[in-house]
Amino acid sequence: MREFALYYFRKPQTRPDHTHGGAKEEAMASLVQYTKAPIQESLISLSDEDANRQAVEIFQTLMQFMGDLSKPRGKNEMELLYDLLRLCRENKNLRDEIYCQVIKQVTRHPQPEHCVRGWSFLSLLTGFFPPSATLMPYVTKFLQDSGPSQELARRSQEHLQCTVKYGGRSRLPSPGETQARQKGQEVRSLLIHLPGGMDYKTNIRTFTVAAEVLEDLCQQMGITDPQEVQEFALFLIKREGELVRPLWPHEYLNSVVDQDVSLHSRRLSWETPLHFDNPTYTTTHYMQVLQDYLKGKLLVTPQASAQLARLAALQHCSKAQGDHLAERDLLDYLPKPLRSQVNASTVKNLMYQELRQLRGCSSQEAQISFIEAVSHLPLFGYTVYVVLRVSQLALPGPSLLGLNRQHLILLDPFNQKPCCSIALKDLHQLRLLSPLEKKGAPGLELNYGSADSPQTIWFELPKAQELKDTIAFLRDSSLAPN
Repeated sequence: MREFALYYFRKPQTRPDHTHGGAKEEAMASLVQYTKAPIQESLISLSDEDANRQAVEIFQTLMQFMGDLSKPRGKNEMELLYDLLRLCRENKNLRDEIYCQVIKQVTRHPQPEHCVRGWSFLSLLTGFFPPSATLMPYVTKFLQDSGPSQELARRSQEHLQCTVKYGGRSRLPSPGETQARQKGQEVRSLLIHLPGGMDYKTNIRTFTVAAEVLEDLCQQMGITDPQEVQEFALFLIKREGELVRPLWPHEYLNSVVDQDVSLHSRRLSWETPLHFDNPTYTTTHYMQVLQDYLKGKLLVTPQASAQLARLAALQHCSKAQGDHLAERDLLDYLPKPLRSQVNASTVKNLMYQELRQLRGCSSQEAQISFIEAVSHLPLFGYTVYVVLRVSQLALPGPSLLGLNRQHLILLDPFNQKPCCSIALKDLHQLRLLSPLEKKGAPGLELNYGSADSPQTIWFELPKAQELKDTIAFLRDSSLAPN
């Protein structure tokens, strides 16, 4: 920091480059260490007089927050902290100045309690706003040198690394979060809902991002390949499904999670070969695939009695139940759209034959066999949406739209063959449309194709907003470097 001060700070009255010995060292040190008197000019040479005046005011606010100056009437410590963070957010050109001010005040501060407050602000500052590329190496070195003996310095290092990687948390903390942090209660528990009613409980801090939670979750499933980790996503669900969207890896969880929100995780891409070497991995994948199958999103025709019986038997074995099978049990094992269309008696007899062959099969083995069996069905590996109408096609009824990282496809509801396919890389614009009727579903308009042959199509579906957000998520994540 002394080197940075020599190049970029205003020169002190005793110029370090014109003095010798101890006087020079003392003058240099004074540039970057605690002062009990408020500064009269910005530390960094600023040509803008307005910015210089603001820098002086910020330093006073910092001293008031740290306890080096008395607080203004009617303002408490938390409000002063908010003022500092707000000023950092609103004045990008003063962020380096603020970094230098707080580093100066925590260096050789004579009162440990006041110094800790300065460090607590610095640990927040590093998580919200990065210094400039010019100042970054000096701040990094300062934190590294302070880290071995200072827990808050180590935390500041971690926050700064996270900010460099993910861009910094843009939304300021809520008053409740700030109060908890000031009391040393920065850690909070978070529940992630997995497919099939399973839950994963984890802890998050002020600057935990979605990518970190997904990495931890994947570790529980024995997933270590970064490519495979990227195939999972956290979904934000607000007020019983009012808002459903995937969270970007760089999103800070404390900025999006509140009392009205729940987080759900599921696999979005299935490009990495599946491996069943971990029980949690197997069960999590089984429950997600099973949900899609029972909702009718993995297509099986009503006439495929042997296939339906096989999949029903594997579900029964996965529950580790005996051979006894009630009529109600069989229906629960069939895709919902097919329950009134199949010959239940035929399927039941075939299922008993399958159960005899599967005798001795463990629950995990049955789950693996089920996943392997449905992996050959149309739309396996896709996120599936029900589309009510399409602008360019006269379809005989609601259709299934499948979305993966490469493209989206629309199936003809009559013969279940693809009747429309659009590569995500060819998409140019997505636009949400208002419902055509008063109580109808919204629409999503897609502009795609080449400059010579532009194309437009719209889909009417209840989950138009979710589809729009998920397309954007998959398209951008496939373009991002690994």
